[in-house]
Amino acid sequence: MRVLVFGRSGQVAQALAKAAPDAVCLGRDAADLTLPGTGARAIAEHAPDAVINAAAWTAVDAAEDAPDRTRRLNAEAPGELACACAGLGVPFVHISTDYVFDGTGTAPWQPDDPAHPLGVYGASKRAGEEAIVTSGAVFGILRSSWIFSHQGQNFLKTMLRLSETRSHLRIVADQIGGPTPADTVAT
Repeated sequence: MRVLVFGRSGQVAQALAKAAPDAVCLGRDAADLTLPGTGARAIAEHAPDAVINAAAWTAVDAAEDAPDRTRRLNAEAPGELACACAGLGVPFVHISTDYVFDGTGTAPWQPDDPAHPLGVYGASKRAGEEAIVTSGAVFGILRSSWIFSHQGQNFLKTMLRLSETRSHLRIVADQIGGPTPADTVAT
């Protein structure tokens, strides 16, 4: 099976590359999804049997200062990828986030719970989900939270690093999340 992965340097993309060493993983240098049409051309060129989108703008706070770029990467590009997959009859898997919800409540989110994103990042990811749903593609959307791995930046690594130099850590107390290993998402 020929699998094409959009994303190469992120935690999930690296875990996918490890889990499926024969997959083709495209980074920004090979498929810059900020440019319309790039993803569809890559799908046509590689003729995969399945496509996974692990590329995204993931800097939640920075998204507020870059809404256009965030929307392009998290909403428009996934929609274009899904449409290209639909046209070729290729299944499409997209990595999304629990930020499509508003964070209220104490029970785990269910797939059919109403989305209500609060910021640019969550709204862009939700718009990407909606674009995929209406694309006509055969698709799967995985919503993850608090991804961590040995690579990249993540909450766990930050806490471990800070614990080496500080006797007390100040951490947000208004969020509940489920730390998720990137390897789990990849498999």
